[in-house]
Amino acid sequence: MKKTVLLLSGLLLSSLSFSQTLTFAPVNDYPTLIANIFGVQCEGVSNVQVTAHPQSIGRFENGQSFGLSSGLAMTTGVLFQANQPNTNFLSADNGFPQDTDIYNYGVANGQTPVNFNACVVEFDFNPQVSDSVKFKYILASEEYPEYSPSAYTDRFLFLVSENGNPSQNVALLPDGITLVEINTVNPSVNSQYYFNNSIGPNAATFAFDGYTVTFEAKFFAQIGSTYHIKLVIADVADAIYDSAIFLDEQDTYNDIHGDLTINGQLATGTIDVFSFLQDTILATPIAVIPVTNGSYLADSLPSGLYHVRFTPDPILFPTTAPFYYTNGDTWSTATAVALPCFLDSAGISLSPFNVQNGSGTISGMVTIDTSYNKAVTEPLANALLKLIDNGNGDVVGFTYSDVNGLYTFNQISTGSYSIIMDVPYIPQLNDHTIQVIDGQNIVGADFEVLTDGIHAIDNVQLSLNEEQAAFIKMYPNPATTELTVINASGSNLQYSIYGLNGLLILEGTINIGSNKIDVNDLNNGFYMIKTGDSDVRKISIQK
Repeated sequence: MKKTVLLLSGLLLSSLSFSQTLTFAPVNDYPTLIANIFGVQCEGVSNVQVTAHPQSIGRFENGQSFGLSSGLAMTTGVLFQANQPNTNFLSADNGFPQDTDIYNYGVANGQTPVNFNACVVEFDFNPQVSDSVKFKYILASEEYPEYSPSAYTDRFLFLVSENGNPSQNVALLPDGITLVEINTVNPSVNSQYYFNNSIGPNAATFAFDGYTVTFEAKFFAQIGSTYHIKLVIADVADAIYDSAIFLDEQDTYNDIHGDLTINGQLATGTIDVFSFLQDTILATPIAVIPVTNGSYLADSLPSGLYHVRFTPDPILFPTTAPFYYTNGDTWSTATAVALPCFLDSAGISLSPFNVQNGSGTISGMVTIDTSYNKAVTEPLANALLKLIDNGNGDVVGFTYSDVNGLYTFNQISTGSYSIIMDVPYIPQLNDHTIQVIDGQNIVGADFEVLTDGIHAIDNVQLSLNEEQAAFIKMYPNPATTELTVINASGSNLQYSIYGLNGLLILEGTINIGSNKIDVNDLNNGFYMIKTGDSDVRKISIQK
Protein backbone atom coordinates (compact mmCIF):
# COMPACT_ATOMS: atom_id res chain seq x y z
CA MET A 1 0.00 0.00 0.00
CA LYS A 2 1.23 3.51 -0.81
CA LYS A 3 2.23 5.79 2.02
CA THR A 4 1.52 9.49 2.72
CA VAL A 5 2.65 11.77 -0.10
CA LEU A 6 5.96 13.55 0.62
CA LEU A 7 6.15 17.29 0.00
CA LEU A 8 9.12 18.69 -1.90
CA SER A 9 11.51 20.38 0.53
CA GLY A 10 13.21 23.66 -0.26
CA LEU A 11 16.73 22.28 0.10
CA LEU A 12 18.91 22.28 -3.01
CA LEU A 13 20.59 19.05 -4.03
CA SER A 14 23.96 18.91 -2.31
CA SER A 15 26.77 16.39 -2.43
CA LEU A 16 25.39 13.40 -0.53
CA SER A 17 26.85 10.07 0.36
CA PHE A 18 24.89 7.30 2.07
CA SER A 19 25.80 3.98 3.55
CA GLN A 20 23.48 2.34 0.98
CA THR A 21 24.49 1.38 -2.52
CA LEU A 22 23.85 4.57 -4.49
CA THR A 23 25.42 7.97 -4.00
CA PHE A 24 24.26 11.24 -5.56
CA ALA A 25 25.82 14.64 -6.27
CA PRO A 26 25.09 17.68 -8.42
CA VAL A 27 26.45 17.65 -11.98
CA ASN A 28 29.20 20.23 -12.41
CA ASP A 29 30.11 19.35 -16.01
CA TYR A 30 27.16 18.33 -18.19
CA PRO A 31 29.03 18.20 -21.55
CA THR A 32 31.58 15.73 -20.18
CA LEU A 33 28.99 13.57 -18.45
CA ILE A 34 26.85 13.45 -21.60
CA ALA A 35 29.85 12.51 -23.72
CA ASN A 36 30.72 9.76 -21.24
CA ILE A 37 27.17 8.38 -21.33
CA PHE A 38 26.78 8.31 -25.08
CA GLY A 39 30.33 7.28 -25.91
CA VAL A 40 30.64 10.16 -28.37
CA GLN A 41 33.67 12.24 -29.23
CA CYS A 42 33.99 14.81 -26.50
CA GLU A 43 34.43 17.81 -28.78
CA GLY A 44 31.20 16.99 -30.65
CA VAL A 45 28.84 17.87 -27.77
CA SER A 46 27.59 21.48 -27.61
CA ASN A 47 24.67 23.69 -26.55
CA VAL A 48 23.75 21.64 -23.51
CA GLN A 49 20.51 22.83 -21.92
CA VAL A 50 18.96 21.53 -18.71
CA THR A 51 15.35 22.33 -17.83
CA ALA A 52 14.69 20.72 -14.49
CA HIS A 53 14.22 21.39 -10.82
CA PRO A 54 17.70 21.34 -9.18
CA GLN A 55 16.63 18.45 -6.96
CA SER A 56 15.36 16.31 -9.83
CA ILE A 57 18.66 15.76 -11.64
CA GLY A 58 22.17 14.72 -10.62
CA ARG A 59 25.06 12.34 -10.96
CA PHE A 60 24.87 8.86 -9.47
CA GLU A 61 27.63 6.42 -8.53
CA ASN A 62 27.71 2.76 -7.46
CA GLY A 63 24.81 1.41 -9.51
CA GLN A 64 26.34 -2.04 -10.00
CA SER A 65 23.44 -3.85 -8.33
CA PHE A 66 21.19 -2.54 -11.13
CA GLY A 67 23.59 -3.44 -13.92
CA LEU A 68 24.87 0.14 -14.15
CA SER A 69 28.01 1.90 -12.93
CA SER A 70 27.67 5.68 -12.77
CA GLY A 71 26.10 8.42 -14.81
CA LEU A 72 23.10 10.76 -15.02
CA ALA A 73 19.87 10.34 -13.04
CA MET A 74 16.68 12.22 -13.94
CA THR A 75 13.48 12.08 -11.90
CA THR A 76 10.05 13.68 -11.70
CA GLY A 77 10.54 14.23 -7.95
CA VAL A 78 13.48 14.50 -5.55
CA LEU A 79 16.51 12.51 -6.64
CA PHE A 80 18.38 12.05 -3.37
CA GLN A 81 15.28 10.57 -1.71
CA ALA A 82 15.67 7.52 -3.96
CA ASN A 83 18.52 6.29 -1.79
CA GLN A 84 16.25 4.93 0.93
CA PRO A 85 14.55 1.62 1.75
CA ASN A 86 11.59 0.52 -0.35
CA THR A 87 9.27 1.29 2.58
CA ASN A 88 9.82 5.01 1.87
CA PHE A 89 7.43 6.54 -0.64
CA LEU A 90 8.63 8.87 -3.40
CA SER A 91 5.94 11.33 -4.48
CA ALA A 92 6.93 14.97 -4.84
CA ASP A 93 5.33 17.64 -7.00
CA ASN A 94 8.23 19.98 -7.80
CA GLY A 95 6.03 22.40 -9.75
CA PHE A 96 7.77 22.10 -13.12
CA PRO A 97 5.53 22.31 -16.20
CA GLN A 98 4.68 19.59 -18.68
CA ASP A 99 6.78 18.73 -21.73
CA THR A 100 5.40 19.41 -25.22
CA ASP A 101 6.94 16.30 -26.83
CA ILE A 102 5.50 13.96 -24.20
CA TYR A 103 2.14 15.71 -24.62
CA ASN A 104 2.22 15.31 -28.40
CA TYR A 105 3.22 11.64 -28.10
CA GLY A 106 0.21 10.99 -25.89
CA VAL A 107 -2.13 12.71 -28.34
CA ALA A 108 -0.69 10.84 -31.34
CA ASN A 109 -1.06 7.45 -29.64
CA GLY A 110 -4.49 7.90 -28.11
CA GLN A 111 -3.11 8.12 -24.58
CA THR A 112 -3.41 10.68 -21.80
CA PRO A 113 -1.33 13.65 -23.02
CA VAL A 114 -1.24 15.92 -19.94
CA ASN A 115 1.97 15.59 -17.93
CA PHE A 116 3.81 17.22 -15.03
CA ASN A 117 7.24 17.74 -13.46
CA ALA A 118 9.18 17.33 -16.71
CA CYS A 119 12.95 16.86 -16.37
CA VAL A 120 14.74 17.68 -19.64
CA VAL A 121 18.31 17.54 -20.97
CA GLU A 122 19.00 18.65 -24.56
CA PHE A 123 22.19 19.05 -26.58
CA ASP A 124 23.58 19.22 -30.09
CA PHE A 125 26.01 16.68 -31.49
CA ASN A 126 28.30 16.91 -34.51
CA PRO A 127 30.02 13.52 -34.95
CA GLN A 128 33.72 13.52 -35.78
CA VAL A 129 33.57 9.89 -36.94
CA SER A 130 30.64 7.80 -38.13
CA ASP A 131 29.62 5.52 -35.30
CA SER A 132 26.75 4.19 -33.19
CA VAL A 133 25.65 6.47 -30.39
CA LYS A 134 24.18 4.38 -27.58
CA PHE A 135 23.68 4.18 -23.86
CA LYS A 136 22.34 1.81 -21.19
CA TYR A 137 19.54 2.81 -18.84
CA ILE A 138 16.84 1.62 -16.45
CA LEU A 139 13.40 3.07 -15.70
CA ALA A 140 12.22 3.01 -12.07
CA SER A 141 8.89 4.14 -10.67
CA GLU A 142 6.50 4.39 -7.72
CA GLU A 143 3.65 3.84 -10.18
CA TYR A 144 4.61 0.15 -9.95
CA PRO A 145 2.81 -2.12 -9.41
CA GLU A 146 -0.60 -0.58 -8.53
CA TYR A 147 -0.87 1.77 -11.52
CA SER A 148 0.54 -0.39 -14.31
CA PRO A 149 -1.05 -0.44 -16.73
CA SER A 150 -3.22 2.64 -16.19
CA ALA A 151 -3.63 6.22 -17.35
CA TYR A 152 -0.66 7.13 -15.11
CA THR A 153 1.96 5.76 -17.49
CA ASP A 154 4.93 7.99 -16.66
CA ARG A 155 6.97 8.35 -19.81
CA PHE A 156 10.60 8.66 -20.90
CA LEU A 157 11.63 9.76 -24.42
CA PHE A 158 15.05 9.72 -26.10
CA LEU A 159 14.42 11.95 -29.12
CA VAL A 160 16.90 12.29 -31.99
CA SER A 161 16.52 14.86 -34.75
CA GLU A 162 18.93 14.81 -37.73
CA ASN A 163 19.59 18.04 -39.65
CA GLY A 164 16.44 19.68 -38.33
CA ASN A 165 14.10 16.86 -39.41
CA PRO A 166 11.29 15.59 -37.16
CA SER A 167 12.63 13.75 -34.13
CA GLN A 168 12.42 10.00 -33.59
CA ASN A 169 12.21 8.22 -30.24
CA VAL A 170 14.89 5.52 -29.91
CA ALA A 171 14.21 4.40 -26.31
CA LEU A 172 12.42 1.21 -27.30
CA LEU A 173 12.00 -2.38 -26.17
CA PRO A 174 14.15 -5.02 -27.90
CA ASP A 175 11.38 -5.42 -30.53
CA GLY A 176 12.43 -1.99 -31.88
CA ILE A 177 8.82 -0.77 -31.86
CA THR A 178 7.42 -0.51 -28.34
CA LEU A 179 8.14 2.55 -26.20
CA VAL A 180 9.69 1.95 -22.76
CA GLU A 181 7.20 3.27 -20.19
CA ILE A 182 5.13 2.12 -17.21
CA ASN A 183 2.35 0.59 -19.34
CA THR A 184 4.69 -1.44 -21.56
CA VAL A 185 6.94 -2.93 -18.85
CA ASN A 186 5.22 -4.05 -15.64
CA PRO A 187 4.16 -7.22 -13.76
CA SER A 188 1.49 -8.08 -16.36
CA VAL A 189 2.98 -6.75 -19.63
CA ASN A 190 6.49 -7.72 -20.76
CA SER A 191 7.12 -8.94 -17.22
CA GLN A 192 10.44 -10.51 -18.32
CA TYR A 193 11.84 -6.96 -18.31
CA TYR A 194 10.46 -6.02 -14.86
CA PHE A 195 11.87 -6.28 -11.31
CA ASN A 196 9.56 -6.19 -8.29
CA ASN A 197 11.64 -4.16 -5.83
CA SER A 198 9.45 -4.85 -2.80
CA ILE A 199 11.09 -8.29 -2.52
CA GLY A 200 14.22 -7.80 -4.62
CA PRO A 201 17.88 -7.55 -3.54
CA ASN A 202 17.75 -3.73 -3.69
CA ALA A 203 14.63 -3.29 -1.54
CA ALA A 204 16.66 -2.07 1.44
CA THR A 205 18.55 0.60 -0.51
CA PHE A 206 16.27 1.73 -3.37
CA ALA A 207 12.92 3.39 -2.69
CA PHE A 208 11.15 2.80 -6.01
CA ASP A 209 8.62 -0.06 -5.97
CA GLY A 210 9.79 -1.47 -9.30
CA TYR A 211 12.28 -0.98 -12.10
CA THR A 212 13.19 -2.39 -15.49
CA VAL A 213 16.08 -4.49 -16.64
CA THR A 214 18.95 -2.66 -18.29
CA PHE A 215 17.91 -1.50 -21.74
CA GLU A 216 20.08 -0.08 -24.53
CA ALA A 217 19.06 2.82 -26.78
CA LYS A 218 21.08 3.69 -29.88
CA PHE A 219 21.18 5.32 -33.28
CA PHE A 220 23.80 5.61 -36.02
CA ALA A 221 25.46 9.03 -36.35
CA GLN A 222 26.93 10.12 -39.66
CA ILE A 223 29.79 12.59 -40.22
CA GLY A 224 28.45 15.79 -41.76
CA SER A 225 25.08 15.59 -40.03
CA THR A 226 24.00 17.73 -37.11
CA TYR A 227 21.92 16.03 -34.44
CA HIS A 228 19.73 17.48 -31.74
CA ILE A 229 19.15 15.05 -28.87
CA LYS A 230 16.56 15.40 -26.14
CA LEU A 231 16.11 13.31 -23.00
CA VAL A 232 12.89 13.88 -21.07
CA ILE A 233 10.94 12.13 -18.32
CA ALA A 234 7.63 13.34 -16.86
CA ASP A 235 4.69 12.30 -14.68
CA VAL A 236 1.68 11.47 -16.86
CA ALA A 237 -1.94 12.26 -15.87
CA ASP A 238 -1.03 13.45 -12.36
CA ALA A 239 1.89 15.12 -10.56
CA ILE A 240 2.55 12.44 -7.95
CA TYR A 241 4.16 8.98 -7.72
CA ASP A 242 7.67 9.71 -8.97
CA SER A 243 9.51 7.96 -11.79
CA ALA A 244 13.20 8.14 -12.68
CA ILE A 245 15.64 7.24 -15.41
CA PHE A 246 19.25 6.21 -14.75
CA LEU A 247 21.65 6.58 -17.71
CA ASP A 248 24.94 4.70 -17.49
CA GLU A 249 28.39 6.02 -18.40
CA GLN A 250 30.37 4.01 -20.93
CA ASP A 251 32.71 1.44 -19.41
CA THR A 252 35.96 2.88 -20.74
CA TYR A 253 39.47 3.14 -19.35
CA ASN A 254 41.68 6.16 -19.78
CA ASP A 255 44.86 7.78 -18.60
CA ILE A 256 46.08 11.11 -17.23
CA HIS A 257 49.60 12.13 -18.13
CA GLY A 258 51.69 15.27 -18.01
CA ASP A 259 55.00 17.03 -17.60
CA LEU A 260 56.07 18.64 -14.34
CA THR A 261 58.68 21.30 -13.68
CA ILE A 262 59.71 23.26 -10.61
CA ASN A 263 61.31 26.61 -11.35
CA GLY A 264 62.13 25.25 -14.82
CA GLN A 265 63.75 22.09 -13.45
CA LEU A 266 62.39 18.61 -14.26
CA ALA A 267 60.52 17.51 -11.16
CA THR A 268 60.50 14.33 -9.10
CA GLY A 269 57.91 13.32 -6.52
CA THR A 270 54.55 11.56 -6.49
CA ILE A 271 51.13 12.05 -8.07
CA ASP A 272 48.00 11.21 -6.07
CA VAL A 273 44.82 10.63 -8.06
CA PHE A 274 41.58 11.08 -6.10
CA SER A 275 38.17 9.97 -7.35
CA PHE A 276 35.54 12.71 -7.18
CA LEU A 277 33.04 10.61 -5.19
CA GLN A 278 33.99 8.19 -2.44
CA ASP A 279 31.85 6.56 0.23
CA THR A 280 34.20 7.23 3.14
CA ILE A 281 34.69 10.50 4.99
CA LEU A 282 38.41 10.40 4.24
CA ALA A 283 39.19 10.10 0.55
CA THR A 284 42.19 7.92 -0.27
CA PRO A 285 44.10 8.05 -3.56
CA ILE A 286 42.94 5.45 -6.06
CA ALA A 287 46.39 5.69 -7.68
CA VAL A 288 49.80 6.85 -6.44
CA ILE A 289 52.13 7.45 -9.37
CA PRO A 290 55.88 8.19 -9.18
CA VAL A 291 57.15 11.22 -11.05
CA THR A 292 60.60 10.79 -12.57
CA ASN A 293 62.41 13.05 -15.02
CA GLY A 294 59.51 15.47 -14.97
CA SER A 295 56.76 13.17 -16.31
CA TYR A 296 54.11 10.72 -15.10
CA LEU A 297 51.37 8.41 -16.38
CA ALA A 298 48.25 7.34 -14.47
CA ASP A 299 46.56 4.75 -16.68
CA SER A 300 43.59 2.33 -16.57
CA LEU A 301 41.31 4.91 -14.96
CA PRO A 302 37.56 4.38 -15.50
CA SER A 303 35.37 7.21 -16.77
CA GLY A 304 34.71 9.83 -14.12
CA LEU A 305 36.00 12.95 -12.40
CA TYR A 306 39.37 13.10 -10.63
CA HIS A 307 41.64 15.47 -8.79
CA VAL A 308 45.38 15.21 -9.44
CA ARG A 309 47.77 16.33 -6.68
CA PHE A 310 51.52 16.55 -7.16
CA THR A 311 53.80 16.33 -4.10
CA PRO A 312 57.41 17.28 -4.89
CA ASP A 313 60.30 15.26 -3.48
CA PRO A 314 60.79 16.90 -0.04
CA ILE A 315 64.59 16.48 -0.15
CA LEU A 316 65.16 17.91 -3.62
CA PHE A 317 62.40 20.54 -3.40
CA PRO A 318 61.88 21.35 0.28
CA THR A 319 60.32 24.77 -0.36
CA THR A 320 57.77 23.73 -2.99
CA ALA A 321 54.32 22.93 -1.63
CA PRO A 322 52.04 20.19 -2.98
CA PHE A 323 49.80 21.48 -5.74
CA TYR A 324 46.72 20.34 -7.71
CA TYR A 325 46.21 20.31 -11.44
CA THR A 326 44.86 22.72 -12.47
CA ASN A 327 45.87 25.82 -10.53
CA GLY A 328 44.84 24.86 -7.02
CA ASP A 329 46.49 24.91 -3.62
CA THR A 330 43.61 22.72 -2.40
CA TRP A 331 41.17 20.37 -4.13
CA SER A 332 38.36 22.93 -3.71
CA THR A 333 40.22 25.53 -5.80
CA ALA A 334 41.40 23.12 -8.50
CA THR A 335 39.60 22.03 -11.66
CA ALA A 336 38.72 18.34 -11.69
CA VAL A 337 40.01 16.20 -14.56
CA ALA A 338 37.11 14.57 -16.46
CA LEU A 339 37.65 11.28 -18.31
CA PRO A 340 37.46 10.27 -21.10
CA CYS A 341 36.87 13.82 -22.31
CA PHE A 342 39.99 15.39 -20.87
CA LEU A 343 41.75 16.66 -23.97
CA ASP A 344 44.76 18.41 -22.45
CA SER A 345 47.76 16.83 -20.76
CA ALA A 346 47.91 17.52 -17.04
CA GLY A 347 51.14 19.48 -16.94
CA ILE A 348 52.16 21.35 -13.77
CA SER A 349 54.76 24.09 -13.46
CA LEU A 350 55.57 25.25 -9.93
CA SER A 351 57.74 27.85 -8.27
CA PRO A 352 59.31 27.53 -4.78
CA PHE A 353 58.06 29.87 -2.08
CA ASN A 354 60.38 32.23 -0.24
CA VAL A 355 61.55 30.73 3.04
CA GLN A 356 60.76 32.97 6.00
CA ASN A 357 63.52 33.96 8.41
CA GLY A 358 61.50 34.98 11.47
CA SER A 359 61.60 33.35 14.88
CA GLY A 360 57.90 32.85 15.57
CA THR A 361 55.98 29.56 15.50
CA ILE A 362 52.37 28.48 15.02
CA SER A 363 51.33 25.04 16.21
CA GLY A 364 48.16 23.08 16.69
CA MET A 365 46.48 19.71 16.52
CA VAL A 366 44.29 18.03 13.91
CA THR A 367 41.61 15.60 15.08
CA ILE A 368 38.84 13.68 13.36
CA ASP A 369 35.42 12.73 14.65
CA THR A 370 35.22 8.97 15.15
CA SER A 371 32.08 8.87 17.26
CA TYR A 372 31.23 5.53 15.69
CA ASN A 373 34.24 4.14 17.60
CA LYS A 374 34.94 4.12 21.32
CA ALA A 375 36.82 7.42 21.25
CA VAL A 376 34.95 10.58 20.28
CA THR A 377 37.95 12.14 18.56
CA GLU A 378 41.26 10.78 17.37
CA PRO A 379 44.43 12.39 16.01
CA LEU A 380 44.54 12.71 12.23
CA ALA A 381 48.01 12.01 10.85
CA ASN A 382 49.44 13.20 7.52
CA ALA A 383 46.95 16.03 7.09
CA LEU A 384 48.37 18.67 4.75
CA LEU A 385 48.34 22.22 6.11
CA LYS A 386 49.41 25.35 4.25
CA LEU A 387 50.34 28.73 5.68
CA ILE A 388 49.01 31.68 3.67
CA ASP A 389 50.40 35.22 3.87
CA ASN A 390 47.26 37.37 4.08
CA GLY A 391 49.20 40.31 2.65
CA ASN A 392 49.56 38.77 -0.81
CA GLY A 393 47.66 35.48 -0.65
CA ASP A 394 50.81 33.41 -1.30
CA VAL A 395 51.66 30.07 0.28
CA VAL A 396 54.68 30.69 2.54
CA GLY A 397 54.90 27.32 4.26
CA PHE A 398 53.43 23.85 4.46
CA THR A 399 53.62 20.93 6.85
CA TYR A 400 51.92 17.67 7.78
CA SER A 401 50.40 16.54 11.07
CA ASP A 402 52.32 13.78 12.85
CA VAL A 403 50.98 10.51 14.30
CA ASN A 404 49.62 12.46 17.29
CA GLY A 405 47.88 14.96 15.02
CA LEU A 406 50.36 17.71 15.94
CA TYR A 407 51.87 20.20 13.50
CA THR A 408 54.11 23.27 13.67
CA PHE A 409 55.08 26.09 11.31
CA ASN A 410 58.53 27.48 12.16
CA GLN A 411 60.52 30.63 11.26
CA ILE A 412 57.37 32.79 11.07
CA SER A 413 58.01 36.49 10.44
CA THR A 414 55.83 39.33 11.68
CA GLY A 415 52.56 39.42 9.72
CA SER A 416 49.00 38.21 9.31
CA TYR A 417 48.47 34.59 8.27
CA SER A 418 45.75 32.07 7.52
CA ILE A 419 46.02 28.30 7.72
CA ILE A 420 44.22 26.13 5.21
CA MET A 421 43.90 22.39 5.58
CA ASP A 422 43.53 20.11 2.57
CA VAL A 423 41.51 16.92 3.00
CA PRO A 424 40.12 16.02 -0.45
CA TYR A 425 36.32 16.40 -0.73
CA ILE A 426 35.86 17.72 2.81
CA PRO A 427 35.18 21.47 2.73
CA GLN A 428 37.01 23.78 5.12
CA LEU A 429 34.20 25.68 6.81
CA ASN A 430 36.39 28.27 8.51
CA ASP A 431 40.09 28.92 9.09
CA HIS A 432 42.46 30.50 11.54
CA THR A 433 43.51 34.09 10.92
CA ILE A 434 46.53 34.74 13.12
CA GLN A 435 48.60 37.87 13.71
CA VAL A 436 52.22 37.03 14.53
CA ILE A 437 54.73 39.43 16.06
CA ASP A 438 58.26 38.17 15.41
CA GLY A 439 59.36 35.88 18.20
CA GLN A 440 55.89 34.89 19.35
CA ASN A 441 55.06 31.23 19.77
CA ILE A 442 51.36 30.66 19.16
CA VAL A 443 49.68 27.40 20.16
CA GLY A 444 46.21 25.97 19.77
CA ALA A 445 45.59 26.56 16.05
CA ASP A 446 43.56 23.35 16.04
CA PHE A 447 41.32 21.74 13.43
CA GLU A 448 38.65 19.06 13.74
CA VAL A 449 37.32 17.04 10.80
CA LEU A 450 33.61 16.36 11.17
CA THR A 451 31.12 14.86 8.73
CA ASP A 452 30.03 18.32 7.51
CA GLY A 453 33.54 19.69 6.99
CA ILE A 454 36.74 20.99 8.58
CA HIS A 455 36.29 23.23 11.59
CA ALA A 456 38.95 25.61 12.94
CA ILE A 457 38.78 25.25 16.75
CA ASP A 458 39.51 28.50 18.55
CA ASN A 459 42.10 27.46 21.16
CA VAL A 460 44.68 29.95 19.86
CA GLN A 461 46.82 31.61 22.54
CA LEU A 462 50.37 32.72 23.21
CA SER A 463 52.90 30.47 24.91
CA LEU A 464 54.58 33.28 26.85
CA ASN A 465 56.57 31.68 29.64
CA GLU A 466 58.77 29.34 27.60
CA GLU A 467 61.46 29.29 30.26
CA GLN A 468 59.01 27.86 32.76
CA ALA A 469 57.63 25.39 30.18
CA ALA A 470 61.10 23.97 29.63
CA PHE A 471 61.09 22.73 33.23
CA ILE A 472 57.73 20.95 32.97
CA LYS A 473 57.61 17.37 31.67
CA MET A 474 54.42 15.34 31.24
CA TYR A 475 53.88 11.70 30.38
CA PRO A 476 52.38 9.42 29.17
CA ASN A 477 50.50 11.08 26.35
CA PRO A 478 48.00 9.57 25.62
CA ALA A 479 47.27 8.79 29.27
CA THR A 480 44.86 6.20 30.63
CA THR A 481 44.30 6.59 34.39
CA GLU A 482 46.97 9.06 35.55
CA LEU A 483 49.30 11.72 34.19
CA THR A 484 52.81 12.14 35.58
CA VAL A 485 54.08 15.74 35.75
CA ILE A 486 57.71 16.53 36.62
CA ASN A 487 58.08 20.10 37.96
CA ALA A 488 61.70 21.30 37.86
CA SER A 489 60.86 25.02 37.79
CA GLY A 490 61.88 25.61 41.42
CA SER A 491 58.42 26.58 42.66
CA ASN A 492 55.00 25.04 43.10
CA LEU A 493 52.62 25.71 40.19
CA GLN A 494 48.89 25.70 39.73
CA TYR A 495 47.42 23.55 36.95
CA SER A 496 44.03 23.58 35.19
CA ILE A 497 42.60 21.02 32.75
CA TYR A 498 40.03 22.24 30.18
CA GLY A 499 37.93 20.47 27.57
CA LEU A 500 38.25 21.51 23.93
CA ASN A 501 35.09 23.56 24.50
CA GLY A 502 36.97 25.70 27.06
CA LEU A 503 35.15 24.41 30.16
CA LEU A 504 37.26 23.90 33.29
CA ILE A 505 37.24 20.22 34.30
CA LEU A 506 40.00 19.77 36.89
CA GLU A 507 42.48 21.97 38.77
CA GLY A 508 45.07 21.67 41.51
CA THR A 509 48.72 22.20 42.50
CA ILE A 510 51.88 20.73 40.98
CA ASN A 511 54.56 20.55 43.64
CA ILE A 512 58.29 20.63 42.95
CA GLY A 513 59.36 17.17 41.80
CA SER A 514 57.20 14.32 40.54
CA ASN A 515 53.40 14.61 40.68
CA LYS A 516 50.54 12.27 39.77
CA ILE A 517 47.29 13.69 38.38
CA ASP A 518 44.33 11.29 38.48
CA VAL A 519 42.58 11.40 35.08
CA ASN A 520 40.65 8.15 35.45
CA ASP A 521 37.31 10.01 35.51
CA LEU A 522 37.98 11.84 32.23
CA ASN A 523 36.33 10.55 29.09
CA ASN A 524 38.30 9.55 26.01
CA GLY A 525 39.31 12.57 23.95
CA PHE A 526 41.59 15.60 23.96
CA TYR A 527 42.09 18.18 26.71
CA MET A 528 44.13 21.32 27.32
CA ILE A 529 46.30 21.49 30.47
CA LYS A 530 47.63 24.83 31.68
CA THR A 531 50.54 24.94 34.17
CA GLY A 532 51.79 28.08 35.81
CA ASP A 533 51.27 31.43 34.13
CA SER A 534 50.86 30.41 30.50
CA ASP A 535 52.28 27.01 29.55
CA VAL A 536 49.40 25.31 27.67
CA ARG A 537 49.64 21.80 26.25
CA LYS A 538 47.27 19.28 24.76
CA ILE A 539 46.86 15.83 26.29
CA SER A 540 44.94 12.81 25.07
CA ILE A 541 42.98 10.36 27.21
CA GLN A 542 42.62 6.92 25.62
CA LYS A 543 41.38 3.93 27.64
